[in-house]
Amino acid sequence: MSSIIALGTGGAATVTTMYLYVGIRGKGKINVDPDHVPYWAFGIGLLSANAGTAFKQLAGVGQQLSTSFQGNPALGQWETGATAALLTIAVFGLKPKAWKDAICGAIAPSLFAAAGGLWAIPASVISGLITSVIS
Repeated sequence: MSSIIALGTGGAATVTTMYLYVGIRGKGKINVDPDHVPYWAFGIGLLSANAGTAFKQLAGVGQQLSTSFQGNPALGQWETGATAALLTIAVFGLKPKAWKDAICGAIAPSLFAAAGGLWAIPASVISGLITSVIS
């Protein structure tokens, strides 16, 4: 099947990661605004979910984070949607920091998909669009 940009998901995840890294450094011709880091990282997380084994571990980080909250008896009942809400507040409520926003953005797609319901809509719609363009 032909696509607009023939990168494949693994190639696109690698290229996007490199672009984000170079853009965050901001010392060359590529500049990524700190406010845009979570969106770039979210795209990397979406691509990683469909890429090869080198990227598969990224998808499990959000689920492991949520499981660690669920296993804490001091927190009472904890669902994956609560972890997704915490992650979203951390990204958009705190001052932009490239390291925080890159990590949170990259694990968000798998976490949103695991939470299901309304949380899964952005990840599934954007993933379908990106996948149709790159592979």
